[in-house]
Amino acid sequence: MRTKQARNTALFIVFLLLAGVCNVFSRSDEPLLNTVLFCVNFAIYAGLLLFWMQSVRSRLLPTNARSYTVAAAILMLAYLLLRVFKYRVAGDSVVLNRYAVYAYWTPQMLIPALFLLTCLRIRSGEAQARRWKEALVLVPACALSLMALTNDLHSLVYVPKVALRDFTVATGTYSLRPGFYLMYVWMGAAALAGLVLLGRQTGKRPPRTWVPFIVLVLMWPVLIYTCILVFERFNLSKPYGVPEIQIFCMLGFFELCIRNRLVPYNENYAGFFSQLDLPVKITDRALETAWQTAAEVSATAQQLAASLDAPLYPDEDTRLSGMAIRAGYAFWTEDERALHAEGRRLTAANELLSEENDLIAVENQLKEKQAILDAQNRVYDRIAAALYPQQKQIEKLLADTSPDRADFSAALGKCCLLNAYSKRKSNLLLLSDETLPRPNRELFLALQESCRALKGCGVEAAAVGEEYSALPIEAIHALYDAFDAVLEAWLPALRRMTVSLTENGVRLAVEGLSLPALPPLGLYAERRESEDNTFLTLRVKMGGDGV
Repeated sequence: MRTKQARNTALFIVFLLLAGVCNVFSRSDEPLLNTVLFCVNFAIYAGLLLFWMQSVRSRLLPTNARSYTVAAAILMLAYLLLRVFKYRVAGDSVVLNRYAVYAYWTPQMLIPALFLLTCLRIRSGEAQARRWKEALVLVPACALSLMALTNDLHSLVYVPKVALRDFTVATGTYSLRPGFYLMYVWMGAAALAGLVLLGRQTGKRPPRTWVPFIVLVLMWPVLIYTCILVFERFNLSKPYGVPEIQIFCMLGFFELCIRNRLVPYNENYAGFFSQLDLPVKITDRALETAWQTAAEVSATAQQLAASLDAPLYPDEDTRLSGMAIRAGYAFWTEDERALHAEGRRLTAANELLSEENDLIAVENQLKEKQAILDAQNRVYDRIAAALYPQQKQIEKLLADTSPDRADFSAALGKCCLLNAYSKRKSNLLLLSDETLPRPNRELFLALQESCRALKGCGVEAAAVGEEYSALPIEAIHALYDAFDAVLEAWLPALRRMTVSLTENGVRLAVEGLSLPALPPLGLYAERRESEDNTFLTLRVKMGGDGV
């Protein structure tokens, strides 16, 4: 985009310089050459203004600021046309020459007014702008323009020194009245007020934003006084007249406002939304379409308005969303057919999983968005992988025993213990540090569940003491896994057991016969023997503070 912008700027400057060259050589004594160069000069100016006007329409959103900018460009073109009319069409007609001069004041009054209105919109925004403030700018500008056009009735601008039928507003044939000075004061005041507003808007931005404005402000009077004091004073062929300097300097201010994104901007929306591969529509505040992709957004105005509050579905598989942007709204639709099909597939898989294993509770419902469905799949995969060893043990125990065998009760009790672990472990795997409350009872409830299951194995066990802890989820997993490993190792010799929480671990008081050595637990374990009792403390590391 920057490359295209730089290329357009370079071409604009080249043609502007070419127009200046044509103007210099149009002072030829050869009438045909003079006419051709004059026409080329005007065609270049008109082409540049029309090109810029069209670029404004495509680059800016449909706001009042854009309307004021385009209107200013139209008036600039009208100003040039009036000069062509006066010097190439009016000829010796006194009336046409006089009213051409009167009409000059209309663009000179309205262009600074439109610039000031644009600056007011930039300063206050489209939503906060007040119509009465804009009326205070437009009404005086129109009134002063009308005063100039009706000068023959009141002579508030020019007082002819010759008969009105001979008055062409030629130099030396009139004296100036207060209306003339009032119009010049108005032009300067409107332009200065607009520049002040721009200065307040860009003053806190980086220098690359406000330095070009300062350069253009300084260059403007230098060019005008160079034209007047050098070219006109010494009767030299000048490349540009004062009107052209005023027009293109003012155009430069409008362009700087656009390039620094002071006006609601629209360029490259097409490039941005084409990357999304979605139907997109951009509208103004009245929901009138300003731009849309080749694939249209199929929705009524009522549906578009409703989607600004919450996404809705024009049909079963199409999601319509909307959001406010500067000076308008953006709407887009998403095809959720694949998402809904995936949702149905996961629903069937979840039902099958619930039938095969009642220990896995259905705690998560399918969500509308694919990202949440993928997250749910990852959680289920993690649970299945973590519980696979216990499920294989249960399967083996049930396969290797039958109700008529002596070890049936012991095998069934161990299955209950493994099921209790699987149930609580799956619950813990559904939690994270973000969803885990602090403090919480998760570890105590897991220990309590395993203790209840131990009664089926003929072991009197209970979880006692403080129920709440502030351990992170990883520490809870480590302690519960270690506790389960201790139970599996000591189960044949266990008789009684109590378990309680400590600040950063679990303490077991065990009564049993010939308790074997512990397997590797992956955390700190302290074992003490006292008569027929064994005391085991399991602790996890807490940050950098050790155990």
